Amino acid sequence: MKLTKKGFTLVELLVVIGILGILMGALFPAITSAMIKANMSACSMRGRNLFVAITSANTEREAAGLGSVWPRTQAAEAGAAGGDKDISENGYSSAYMYFNDLFDVKDMNKPEEWSPFVTGVDLTCLSGAGVAPVAAGSELVANNVGWCVGANVQDELEDIVPILVSRNINCGELLKEYASGRDKVGLGKAGGSQYNTPFGNKGYVIIRKGGGVISMTAKYSTTDVIYNKQVFKMPEASEEYQAFTYLTPDSTQSPK
Repeated sequence: MKLTKKGFTLVELLVVIGILGILMGALFPAITSAMIKANMSACSMRGRNLFVAITSANTEREAAGLGSVWPRTQAAEAGAAGGDKDISENGYSSAYMYFNDLFDVKDMNKPEEWSPFVTGVDLTCLSGAGVAPVAAGSELVANNVGWCVGANVQDELEDIVPILVSRNINCGELLKEYASGRDKVGLGKAGGSQYNTPFGNKGYVIIRKGGGVISMTAKYSTTDVIYNKQVFKMPEASEEYQAFTYLTPDSTQSPK
């Protein structure tokens, strides 16, 4: 008895390929959504760790009579002893300049001289989800910074105010005060941000001054969610501090 081998016909192959294409098309949105949420969760953890490191540094410095390491936009006068200004006395016009000082990036390759202002975190907390990490031995630049950071932070600032913000948020649509309403806050370049990464117009992450973390999809990028419907007003500028603003990776952007 003679056996004959029979393979797939061209039509059968095309049908199988078509079915696979339909299945992939149906699953792609779910896969993309899951990936974004996973990246948002990881970004939330990195942001929370950075916040804790800065808060811990401030607690330690307060006991020593030193100022906060949250950035300011206008340099303070040097102390009576003169010399180099402390990070609490420097003025910054961008987040990348601030983080260069916070992590003492210029001395990272000199173990005997390296003296960051925070411990327990490293430069990886600034990148991820499409934000390029700084290359070994290279200077930290704006492209390596995934956060916008609040500047001129006063004790009177309400705990609900976002103080670390994923850079895809349009900080110019965040608020100086909130009483009521549900205004949309833009995300990604389509929403007025300079940056599309880390999450484009799909979601955002913020760390509030009180330490609360919020990681939400674009549907909830509204002022009532961001401020939890809590009434607040930013403190006025004073002789010691300028008005609260945000340092984006390469510039400043004031809330409206």
